[in-house]
Amino acid sequence: MKEERETFDMVLYTDRLLLRAWSESDAESLYQYAKDLAVGPIAGWPPHKNIEESPDVIKNIFSGMECYAVCLKEDDLPLERLS
Repeated sequence: MKEERETFDMVLYTDRLLLRAWSESDAESLYQYAKDLAVGPIAGWPPHKNIEESPDVIKNIFSGMECYAVCLKEDDLPLERLS
């Protein structure tokens, strides 16, 4: 039986940014960063080979309590991960 992870709805706002929970709809934004050979290894994971990897990472790794997507308020697209 697969363990269900807790989710949260809290959003933190600053003048320019918002910190919110990751959503599977963020997969394309995550992939754009995660495919970069200079990003993944520094963060401790291999670069994503294709976009199909990104929803799995969001669902199984980034979905924990205290793992936020850092987004610009103007477009709500993730810039990076904060945990």
